[in-house]
Amino acid sequence: MSDTQPIPALARDDRRHSISAKIIFLVFLCTFSTALVISWIAIQSIHGQLRAQIERDFPAALERSRGRLGVWLDAGTQALRELRGRSTRPSQRFADVLADFAADCEQFDAVGVVGGDGAWLLPIPELRGAKVPIDDASGPRRLALVREDGAVPVLLLPIRKGDPATGFLVARYDASVLRGLLDAQRQGTRGALLLTDAVGRVLAAAGTDDAAPRRDALHALEQLAAGEPGRIREYASEDGVHVLGASLPLHDPDDWHLLVESSFATAFAPVLSVVAEIFVIDLLIILVFVAFAYRITTRMLGPIEDLSEGARRASRGDLGLAISDPGTHDEIGLLTRSFNEMMARLKQSQHDLQEANRQLTTRNDELQRANEVLSQLSITDGLTKLHNHRYFQESLTRELKRQSRNEEPLSILLVDLDDFKALNDRLGHASGDELLVRVASIMAATVRESDLLARYGGEEFVVLATDTDLEGAVALAEKIRMSVEQTPHIVNESLRPVRITVSVGVAEYRGDRRRFFEAADRALYRAKDQGKNCVVSDEPE
Repeated sequence: MSDTQPIPALARDDRRHSISAKIIFLVFLCTFSTALVISWIAIQSIHGQLRAQIERDFPAALERSRGRLGVWLDAGTQALRELRGRSTRPSQRFADVLADFAADCEQFDAVGVVGGDGAWLLPIPELRGAKVPIDDASGPRRLALVREDGAVPVLLLPIRKGDPATGFLVARYDASVLRGLLDAQRQGTRGALLLTDAVGRVLAAAGTDDAAPRRDALHALEQLAAGEPGRIREYASEDGVHVLGASLPLHDPDDWHLLVESSFATAFAPVLSVVAEIFVIDLLIILVFVAFAYRITTRMLGPIEDLSEGARRASRGDLGLAISDPGTHDEIGLLTRSFNEMMARLKQSQHDLQEANRQLTTRNDELQRANEVLSQLSITDGLTKLHNHRYFQESLTRELKRQSRNEEPLSILLVDLDDFKALNDRLGHASGDELLVRVASIMAATVRESDLLARYGGEEFVVLATDTDLEGAVALAEKIRMSVEQTPHIVNESLRPVRITVSVGVAEYRGDRRRFFEAADRALYRAKDQGKNCVVSDEPE
């Protein structure tokens, strides 16, 4: 039905506005929105669970630490009391006793003695420069001695010998053991566990950066003091970091405090990890669904896009194409085959129309040539091939109008063959016609290109000489007369030369068309009367 070949796929100038692009975008939007909602719900759920776990773990770690540390501190206090009962005299022997005690005691790594004025009697070498605050307390007291490198936790116990006390035992808690106790109790809290005094000086810490040990936690204690002891609170650290924290005093608010603290990012690191995993999973799901939608829409809507492109190209006049048949029996397959049949019929119709146009053009050309021939014949004398009487009258009208505008001279010559009737009767009409043709040829060769030569009728000819006055017209007439006279003619089988002469009447246009022609006609009659074979002009009156 059609000589066109199916094309596998039509070009798409812009897929952004296609149906498949819209469907893929819709699938992406729905998938993305669903994944976003599910991810938000999952993240909120995990965040809530983790927050609940932190709110359980932090207070539990504080309670465990307070109980375990309390037992450990009380054991150290009891051991120091037993030491006090052994000897109350600060001597060299007593210094050995203190050294042996520190070596055997789990809680302390060094013991020294200060007097009632706070001066060191048996100093601890590392604390020799630290000032020991002395008061009248009769019982043991935990405090922190301040050094340049931080605060050192110690137990102060008075040596009773008179009132007030004459001296005090100063036992330094073993920092490594204390840190190990805290580290054992903080497991699972994802934060740091710190032991501070009442004013926030850090005495021991577990879970912090040892390269830059923390020395002050007063800001955290102040933030947590507004809430219930042991409960989680959120606040900003001194560095502006968002943190979670909780604190408990060991016994009373003026005693040492346990502080558990973690940055928000560290505490909720599992949530951030889950967020990253969910993001990757969501991205994979979106890519899978978009790829699936692309394959489906390409297979389903590809033929529709081909039809759309085919219709667009057909609207531009490109009928030499056919859409690839999808090979299905659904509406798309039926539409594709119908489109191809329609394109084949359109192409055939276009071919028929082009052929009809070609034939019509050929006929129009032939008719145009015929009209031109007819037009030429209508103004041409059939015998002499000169212009005829009709064309002469039309040209005369045009030249008279031009003369009235330009006021240029215009002349007319009436030429008549002498004794032509007698020649015609003697030689025959065929020879007479041949003589007319020869005389017409002689005159056509004699007149100028700007002159109009026509057969006026019978053996009479007329010449319209433009831009020529009477004198010039007479000279032209004389030239014509002599050319005709001097040319012999041999006609029929007689081989006898025949000479022909002409009489010419000349007149110049002086503003009246009728008088213009009549003046030339009168001059022609006078030429005949004067013996023929002459030129006579119409002299102005």
